[in-house]
Amino acid sequence: MDVAEAGLGLLRDRAASSDAREAVETAVHDRLRPMTARVTGRAGVGKSAVLAVLESVPLDADGLDVRWHEGRTDSSEGEVLVHVIAGAVSPVDTALLSSRPRDALDGTVVVLTKADTLDDPVAAAAAASEQLGRTVLPVMGTTAAGLRGVGRAGAPLDMADVRAVAAADLRPTDLMTVDRFRAADVAVSTRRREALIECIELRGLALLVDVLRQRTVSDGDAMRMLADATGADALIAAVSAAVSAAAAARDAELHRRVQQISAGHRRVRDAVEAYLASDEAVAAEMRHAALRLGVPIETGSEQVALEQAVQWKQRAAAAGDPEVRRAALALCRGHVRMLRR
Repeated sequence: MDVAEAGLGLLRDRAASSDAREAVETAVHDRLRPMTARVTGRAGVGKSAVLAVLESVPLDADGLDVRWHEGRTDSSEGEVLVHVIAGAVSPVDTALLSSRPRDALDGTVVVLTKADTLDDPVAAAAAASEQLGRTVLPVMGTTAAGLRGVGRAGAPLDMADVRAVAAADLRPTDLMTVDRFRAADVAVSTRRREALIECIELRGLALLVDVLRQRTVSDGDAMRMLADATGADALIAAVSAAVSAAAAARDAELHRRVQQISAGHRRVRDAVEAYLASDEAVAAEMRHAALRLGVPIETGSEQVALEQAVQWKQRAAAAGDPEVRRAALALCRGHVRMLRR
């Protein structure tokens, strides 16, 4: 049981004998239920490979289970949405993404997959980003999934076969098409060549061969270089941030709901106030505020905490926007709590 769940359990226990028991139970249940995340996109864009990559890594969601689904292009439901495009942005892509909010807590990640088929995937992703008004990440989805052993091959990459290909006297064109690679003079059987392609695609194989020919590296280092080229790490980092933001948004919604419950039910007021004053609730408010304002939470010495508390108190006093003022006060309270530990 994580810290948040323990604190919420205590709130639930304290409210058990009050007339607000059911309302508190429902609010806590909604906070702790599994998080819904979807990978959407048109047919054939590579959703399955992206989904396989995301399901292969644990994502920090404050103790919540993250349940992935492959979604339709006519539904943007889900606390976290990973939308996949391939090539040019379509009106369907634009329509779906326009239905999502556009802020630091919107939980949306956009991926340009099949990047290995594009002449300049970075430029293509930049053009899509400008068109959509969102950051678009170029990803070699099938190659990334294959490297993790979760691709359509369903097996890890055989680096011995990759090294045999790299050691062969290949012509420059032998890795340009699948047919040419099948016909090349390589001491690897046709079946095993096809297994390589099925695992990491021809472009991924060509990149690995190039790495092995240019330098002496271990299998692990070579695979890490290819992993970097696939864009998988950037994808996972962006999705992790979206999941964390969705969890923070849940905390904010929970706090809003229990405050409303407290206002209407006097007998539960002390329990709610005790929970909202707890370390975990103050930290949750702080995380949500930092995400809302797009700032990091500065940690360090007592002097740093004191300086941050003063800074955010001053910013709250100067803020004209009530949302900014509330967020600044939450950060001030968080840093004051750090001083008391």
